[in-house]
Amino acid sequence: MFKTFITSSVEKSISASARLAEKLGTGLEVSRLPKSDMLDIDFDGILKILTHELTGFNGAVTFHALFSGLNPASKDSAIQKIVEKRFQQSFVAGKLINAENIVFHSGNKGMKNKPSDDYFVEHSIIFWKEFIKQFEDADIHATLENVSEYYPQVTKTIIDEVNSPYLNLTLDTGHANLTCDIDVSDWIKFYGKKLTHMHLHNNMKTNDDHAGFNYGTINFLRVFKTLKDENINPLVVLEIFNKEQLIESLEIMQELSRK
Repeated sequence: MFKTFITSSVEKSISASARLAEKLGTGLEVSRLPKSDMLDIDFDGILKILTHELTGFNGAVTFHALFSGLNPASKDSAIQKIVEKRFQQSFVAGKLINAENIVFHSGNKGMKNKPSDDYFVEHSIIFWKEFIKQFEDADIHATLENVSEYYPQVTKTIIDEVNSPYLNLTLDTGHANLTCDIDVSDWIKFYGKKLTHMHLHNNMKTNDDHAGFNYGTINFLRVFKTLKDENINPLVVLEIFNKEQLIESLEIMQELSRK
């Protein structure tokens, strides 16, 4: 059975999501910072609220880094500074709550153009080779999540070239299903042992619905069979925003994991 987490986006508050996680016997992925509009005004205050929201929760925790509009390979130096600041704030927040993993969006816009992909990969490698050093020093793991990539080679190449045991891969099943025609199981095979974290949710290949297992085109029986066949055991986050669909999917996952 996989070490399982639910997303804090399933409830209106982190504390309510933590209570649900306790009830379900799972860990919790903190998907957002409280009062994120205050990031440049009172970051210390945000951190105090974050720790208060998690008071009394004894389950495992992961953290979803800030991501809105952030591209570490941007050609704009001003954007690069903001990326580094927001990623640094994410590192601080994840460290504070003892997150087992901090997941970062790749920032790729998925232009399906080789020169654009090559530039993105090259400059992402430069960024991550430097930024991951503090994770190594602090013994904290990070993963890079596919967002708009058409091919798994993009994120896998970045991870391989950075070549740090503290930077691996998150496979977001919904993103992969939405943006390309490569089966999710083939992403799993290609990522291999670098796949240490997953976001599980479904869609109909039209919107990023963050729906339950039964509400889209992904074959989750095949997903779990592939993980078993490839002997890959990532942290698994049910990134499903509807509570009833999340609970139903957790039950399905438990059943599929036993097959």
